[in-house]
Amino acid sequence: MPIPRRLLTVFFLPVLLLVSAVSVAQELRPLSDRAMRVWDTRHGLPHNSINHISQDQQGYLWIATWQGPVRFNGRKFEVFNDETQLPDPGALFVAENPYNNTVVATGARGGVSHFQPAPAGGEWQAQPRVFDRVDFALFATPRCTWYATVTTGVVRECAGERTQFTVTEGLPSNSILSLAKDANGRIWAATDRGPAYFDSEQQTFHTVEGLPSGYNFGIINDATAKTLWLSIDTRVYQLDIDDLSYQLWPVTYPSTVTELYQAPNGDIWVGTHEHGLTRLDSQQPIMTSVANGLPNNHILSIFVDRENTLWVGTHRGLTQFREAPFHSHRKEDGLGYDYVRALYQLHDNTVLVGGLGGIKRIVNEAILPFETSSSVANESILTIAQSSDGLLYIGTFTNGLYVLRDGEQIAHYNENNGFPGNDIRSVLLADDGYLYAATSRGVLRSQRLGNGELSPPDYIGTAQGLPDEIIYAIQQSLTGDIWIGSMRGLSVLTENGVQRIDLSDTTDAEFMFGFHESDQHLYVASDRGLILFNKQTEQWQVFDEDNGLPFVKFFDVTRDQQGNLWLATGRGLYFINAEDFERAIYDADPATPLDFSFYESFHGLASSQINTGGPPMLVDSAGELWFATSQGVGHYLPSNVNSLANNPPRPVIERVYADNVAIKPDIYLDAGTGRVEFSFAGLGFHHPESINYRVQLSGYDDTWVVARAGQLSVAYTELPPGAYIFQVQTAYPNGQWSDSATFAFHKLPTLWQRPVTWFALALISVFLVIAIIRLRSYRLKRSKERLQDLVREQTKSLEQLANQDSLTLLANRRAFDEFLREKVARTTGDELGLILLDLDYFKEVNDRYLHTTGDKVLKRVAQIITATARESDMVARWGGEEFAILLSKTDAQQLIAICERMRCALEQADLHNLVSDLTVTGSFGAALHQPNETAASLLRRADKALYKAKSLGRNRTEIAPRTE
Repeated sequence: MPIPRRLLTVFFLPVLLLVSAVSVAQELRPLSDRAMRVWDTRHGLPHNSINHISQDQQGYLWIATWQGPVRFNGRKFEVFNDETQLPDPGALFVAENPYNNTVVATGARGGVSHFQPAPAGGEWQAQPRVFDRVDFALFATPRCTWYATVTTGVVRECAGERTQFTVTEGLPSNSILSLAKDANGRIWAATDRGPAYFDSEQQTFHTVEGLPSGYNFGIINDATAKTLWLSIDTRVYQLDIDDLSYQLWPVTYPSTVTELYQAPNGDIWVGTHEHGLTRLDSQQPIMTSVANGLPNNHILSIFVDRENTLWVGTHRGLTQFREAPFHSHRKEDGLGYDYVRALYQLHDNTVLVGGLGGIKRIVNEAILPFETSSSVANESILTIAQSSDGLLYIGTFTNGLYVLRDGEQIAHYNENNGFPGNDIRSVLLADDGYLYAATSRGVLRSQRLGNGELSPPDYIGTAQGLPDEIIYAIQQSLTGDIWIGSMRGLSVLTENGVQRIDLSDTTDAEFMFGFHESDQHLYVASDRGLILFNKQTEQWQVFDEDNGLPFVKFFDVTRDQQGNLWLATGRGLYFINAEDFERAIYDADPATPLDFSFYESFHGLASSQINTGGPPMLVDSAGELWFATSQGVGHYLPSNVNSLANNPPRPVIERVYADNVAIKPDIYLDAGTGRVEFSFAGLGFHHPESINYRVQLSGYDDTWVVARAGQLSVAYTELPPGAYIFQVQTAYPNGQWSDSATFAFHKLPTLWQRPVTWFALALISVFLVIAIIRLRSYRLKRSKERLQDLVREQTKSLEQLANQDSLTLLANRRAFDEFLREKVARTTGDELGLILLDLDYFKEVNDRYLHTTGDKVLKRVAQIITATARESDMVARWGGEEFAILLSKTDAQQLIAICERMRCALEQADLHNLVSDLTVTGSFGAALHQPNETAASLLRRADKALYKAKSLGRNRTEIAPRTE
């Protein structure tokens, strides 16, 4: 047994532990950057305690609860009760055995049950009970599974034979919390008194000298190094599996570590008893807990699925942390408040956030305080603007306008000093040197003075021509005109005064909330859709319900650096591709449908309610989008969208019913079957509600049919008799379609639909119309025709057999020789090349592995040669293990290159699925056709070159010299 290093190692130089691993961990984005979602009994779970989480080969998520194992497809929890045949409904563990794809569930009273998945279904099979409650199963080898019990030690089951190991065999305790297998194949047991490893020679367990006794809930094999990570009480240890030395991780967690989990990307997650979870890091842990929205702090299970989604099980349900298209900076993330109204990027690229609790800064995703001595820090902020000389103008909800420079207040204007209208909704620093502000008393206009102060203001209201004095938005156009959006319509302020815009012929919109301008168009976000003004034609148009938009009260509009259109609503965000929107603008049909994506809370926004403000949407200098919501600031992360779009969820057909009776694939349905229904799902968990589906019933549908939003089943009634294949495909929004999940079946015809019935009726009709003699003549004629067809078919089949090798399906020698003679006779100036290939020592393959294996090897060789030859080349099997290839338009250099390509392909071919240790090589002889040379002469020269290649050691290429 290896002797571990002295305990001094535990405390010596702890800061040097896994420096590279720590540096990588510190570069990772914080967990708060992920979108969080929680499921509990209100959503279909049978119990809120999530004891274990895993994923099977199909993509289903499996969850162990105290009310049985559960399978989750992203939309529905399928609870398995009595069908599991477990002695108690409580499940502590559920996972797929990777060696046979059987799902294994274990639980109370020693219950073990296997689920064998099948197309459109599956079946449970109970196994003999293990002595006590089984908390964990380890699939160590194809033959052996190890079980962790709560009071009776470890049970090993190999090929149906079980062996129990307890404290008598060296375990420090009979209470086993988990099991692991290290990279050396050694089995480890985690107990409530520390870990122990299994000595396969002595068939006993041994503890590691020096490790303390305590609750060892977490034990994992590090897939990136020959290391074992284990937790004991509140500490984590890293153990070298070769010499059993260990190092103490330099972090003490705030409560007992109850779970360790390593994700596929190498991240290690730490779950605790009372303080939530965190990623393993050498710095002081930043815990994700109930303070960050986690429903409960006791971590029971952690899992990361194939989409890199983190799942966490607690006593209050299943929690998901996923990389979503949007990240939200919320109150609990450091913002300090939820309700955000204004976003603005400063000259130094800092993003300022204004809302119900003052101003904050966001720099590199970090929320920082806004340093100021002004009382504006505690105001309710509606709008922010910055002048070219760095002055900040901040409008508030109830206390007017603040002017700041470098955090110091220069001026404060409100009703007390001649600036009526304390609510400043939007601020415009115009080119004419004036400040324009949107208020509830009209448009405030004040000249900006050199010291940052403002001159006494005047107001533009109904008396000056505005339809209303409650102003929501104000923007200066590229021509210098100032557009004004109010509660009663749209106006523009020019050098000639206020002009009201009459939109009655286009829309009945009244509330104008936001503006955006491009070289060709002015965009107006309104309460009745998106209004567009073509500056060249001076024509107005609107996009609303007629264009397929379900929600048309828009609070803001912008276009990103790629020209894509974004529309903010109280229910979420519209995204419309730039090219699609340009086509719609110039479409002659004003009701042309708009293709769009709609983002809401489950896409990563803490709230789908985008607020009004000054402004609520921002495209920063890097092209990134920010949104003001009722629960923080939303930030668009396009890289996550692209990743999802290129990886569609896997579709599965979950159930198929014929007249409400479950059926299996390839069934023959009775002719009287009236209704066939298919239930399906896309096993993607980022935002399963947004997965798109399309279906096709081959044999019935000519094209794909796109399912309605939320539709997870489709039914067909009164299908005609025939063979059918049902197909379903899935895709994330704007993503590529997946491969198809299929279900094949047949429907039998009724008696009157069968061809034999039709034929009988035809005969009866003929009997009634034509005499018996004509009927007899007709039958003889039909028999003659069928015989002729049969003769033609047989002749065609014989001709094909005469020219094709039945094993490899290549041309045979007869066909090749005939083609060679014809090619030589027709050749003019084109160079012909002939290659003869003979497999080296192939007789030994037949003798050692029998002819059946030899035939499989020949077929594989034929595939390799065909794949490496050119499309214009003719490949034939010329003899037992001989092949011939005829090349046109070639020269000596190309001929040798093709020979070598085929030879290398043969030599490197992977034949392990045929014979584990088999390698096949070939000898190649080649010759170039010479003027006036016969086919027989060309064959002889190539054969001599082949003979030379074999004589010189085989597995080589020789080319025949030209004859004088």
